[in-house]
Amino acid sequence: MSAQIKRIVVALSVVVFGTLGRTGASAHGGEDHDDEAKAPAPTVALAPRAVAQSEEFELVAALEEVKPEGKRLSLTLDRFATNEPIVGAKIEVEQGGQNMAAKETSPGVYRVPFDMPTNVAPGTKLPLTISIEAGDSADLLTATLDLPAPPDSALAHTHGRGEIVIWFSGAALGLAAVALLIVRRRRQKLGVK
Repeated sequence: MSAQIKRIVVALSVVVFGTLGRTGASAHGGEDHDDEAKAPAPTVALAPRAVAQSEEFELVAALEEVKPEGKRLSLTLDRFATNEPIVGAKIEVEQGGQNMAAKETSPGVYRVPFDMPTNVAPGTKLPLTISIEAGDSADLLTATLDLPAPPDSALAHTHGRGEIVIWFSGAALGLAAVALLIVRRRRQKLGVK
C-alpha cells in the first residue's frame, strides 16, 4: 500500500472513530445529558371506560372493539360491600334513546352490543343509564363513557443524536471502503504496486 492510501485510511479512521466516541456526554453528579432522557413517556391506549356505583352495586363498563361485529360494552357487576360478582342479574343499558339488554358471559361479566352514535367525536363523553335487577335488589345507575382523544402528534417517532451519528459513521465507513476499492483497482490496471 502506498503512503497516500495509508494517509487516507488513517484520516478516515480518525474521523469515523472520533465521531463514534462523541455519541453522548457522560452523566455525572446526578445529571443526565442523554437526548433520550428528554423524550416523553410512552402512553398506553386503554379502552374507554365508565364506572358507576350505589350502596348495593358496583359496575365497570369498558368499550371493546370486536371484529367483525363492531363495538360492545363489557360490564362487570359486583356487590359494593363485598366485591362479590353478581350472577344472573338482568341489566339494560340506555344510551341516546337506545335500550340494550346485556347477556351474562361469565359470573359477574355481562356483554351488550354497542352501536356508537355516528356524530360523536373523540374526546367526548357519552352518558349511560344502566338498570340492574338482581334477586330482590334493583337499582338505576348513571355513568359517563369517556371516549379518549387521539394521542398527541408530539409523541411521533424521533431519533436521538447517538443513533444519527452511528448511521452517518457507518455511511462514512462504507464510502471509505468503496474509495479504497476504486483506488486499488486503478492501481492494478496501471500495474503499480
